Amino acid sequence: MSKIFALDIGTRKVAGLLATRENGTINILDCEVREHQTRAMLAGQIHDVDRVAAVVQEIKTVLEQRQGEPIGRVAVAVAGRTLRTLRGQTRKNIIFENEITASDVLDLELAAVQQVLNNLGNQPEQDLAECFYCVGYSVVSYFLDQEKIDNLVGQKGYEIGVEIIATFLPRIVLESMFTVLKKTGLEVSSLTLEPIAAINAIIPPDMRRLNLALVDIGAGTSDIAITTGGSVNAYGMVPSAGDMITEKLCDLYLLDFCVGENIKRLLSSQSQIEFTDIFGKQWSRSALQILSDLTPAIEELAATISEKIIDLNQTAPSALVCVGGGSLTPLLQEKLARVLHLPRERVGVRGPELISWIHNPTGKLTGPEAITPLGITSIATEQQGLQFVNITVNGKHIHLLNINQRLNILSALLASGISTKKMHSRPGLSKTFELNGELRIIQGTLGKPATVLLNNIPASLEDPVSDHSQIIFEEAQDGQDGQAKISDFISLIANKKIVLNSEAVSAGPAVYMNNEPVHHEAMIPDLAKIEIKADISLRALLRQKFDVSQASERSIVVTIDNEPRIITQQNFHLAINGQEASLEAPLQDGDIIEYTANTPRHYQLKDVVPEPITGRGVRVYINGQEYTIEGQRGKIMMNGQEVSPDEFIINGADIRTIPGKNAELIVVDLLRYITLDVDRNAGKKLKMFVNGREASFTTALSQGAEVKLYFE
Repeated sequence: MSKIFALDIGTRKVAGLLATRENGTINILDCEVREHQTRAMLAGQIHDVDRVAAVVQEIKTVLEQRQGEPIGRVAVAVAGRTLRTLRGQTRKNIIFENEITASDVLDLELAAVQQVLNNLGNQPEQDLAECFYCVGYSVVSYFLDQEKIDNLVGQKGYEIGVEIIATFLPRIVLESMFTVLKKTGLEVSSLTLEPIAAINAIIPPDMRRLNLALVDIGAGTSDIAITTGGSVNAYGMVPSAGDMITEKLCDLYLLDFCVGENIKRLLSSQSQIEFTDIFGKQWSRSALQILSDLTPAIEELAATISEKIIDLNQTAPSALVCVGGGSLTPLLQEKLARVLHLPRERVGVRGPELISWIHNPTGKLTGPEAITPLGITSIATEQQGLQFVNITVNGKHIHLLNINQRLNILSALLASGISTKKMHSRPGLSKTFELNGELRIIQGTLGKPATVLLNNIPASLEDPVSDHSQIIFEEAQDGQDGQAKISDFISLIANKKIVLNSEAVSAGPAVYMNNEPVHHEAMIPDLAKIEIKADISLRALLRQKFDVSQASERSIVVTIDNEPRIITQQNFHLAINGQEASLEAPLQDGDIIEYTANTPRHYQLKDVVPEPITGRGVRVYINGQEYTIEGQRGKIMMNGQEVSPDEFIINGADIRTIPGKNAELIVVDLLRYITLDVDRNAGKKLKMFVNGREASFTTALSQGAEVKLYFE
């Protein structure tokens, strides 16, 4: 006969008991109760894991020593507010020709679970797994073309849908509980809700036809359950209970919390109470006087509990059953009866002595505070609680709630916080585009499905899991969106053979995307319009080899000797068959092209203006030696100023060339070319003859004239 270890971790006390069940009777074999020495728990929530774990360890050790055997698994309870059950549904359009597969149905179910996750709270989706355990889901209905259907697999239609119920528990509540138990070497075997445990112990099914309210008033929380019509139809909780009264007492008299808690317990058994405040001052007060001071706080607690009861029941119940240590607070039952407008005799406390099917020879677990641990034990022995299996997912320990006895790998992955989006791959999106007016499609890839190993054996998401299963999960990878280059779709048939920078190339068709010229290797975006032109331009040819996006040509207009002329300036060097050319120049088969980027070409005057004509010179003979006298050199004028041929041309310039004048000489001009020794011939007379005839300094000289100059 297996033993059940039940543990009630309360805000003030921790109760642990060992029990068996035989013929409908629960036999309490042993029990141990310890109080927290500090406020390690507040409002039913564990705040100091180590301190709570230390108390649990004390209880476990004592029971193990007395029973002579180890304890490994435990039944526990959590506050009644924690369980959340939500509905979700989703619909999806499908292709009529394709038969619906089991994988399609699973994808649909996961999409509905994801919708519930998205609606669970206001947190971003990536944070939801950190806030809640998804402990499972069940299908309510399938839909095919908006009509209910039992099974979608094998069907055909235009739209499929599903409605599910998904169940969640706040992760913080369970994780703190799991951490405490792990520190003490315990695994969770069963979990229930505290109000379910209490009502299971104190209100049997035949009493549930009455409209009763059960309130389990502990130290930090008051859990509420409502019965009517033979069943429990509502649960609730308020974060106010016995500690609220203790804290008020501490505020009134400046007391340490433990001192205040002790005074509160003495109010029902002593008429005069002595205590010491935080300054060491001794006090002596009557219980009646203290109760009078506490009455506003007691009335506030009663009002809070009553308000929640009416909210859950929509009216006052027929009677109110109180359990839990906080229900013994003096005056509380009277205040509850008054607020709920119930006769005083219809509000009372039920203890374990009224439970006939529990045999407790230990003499412990008396009073209303024993109801919850006894209820946890009862539910665990009947296997009515949320049963746990303990598994690992990628090395992480997961406590998986077995709600529907159909646990599978999918349930485990959801409980471990793995998003449904990581479980199935999605195919990459396709792209469509037009090629010369014809619609083309670029298919996306299918993606890589998730892989799952269950106990090192390949498995599927539907495969069942059991206690201590080990799961290794590798998330799915979505397919890549369709990708292609223009060159993947066109055959680049060469029209011309060209030599480009000493390399033979083929000049194929020109490519335009959305009316803009592009490289053949350009990636194709969705909805692009691509046009292929058979004859390629020089610019398009260069684009296949170079980045010509920064290549620019600038035309300037000048006037040269009254004739307008357009000159193109470039930031690159381009020549066809040795001649400078523009990017828009036509291509011919066999062209030899030279192209260099980043070599700016700015024209100088000498590049476009012919050298001005120089005047005709005169050849003469002086004393038998031949001399040539040059004519005047021509001039280049730009905007009225004489300039050098190396000057750069500016836009709009007026350029003129002025020819040089012919040389016209007289005898005196010869003195610039010859030297007369006047000093040696002082006193002598200069004789001048031109063509044998005596001449003067002003005698004109003609072509080939013979001149004689000497002193006599």
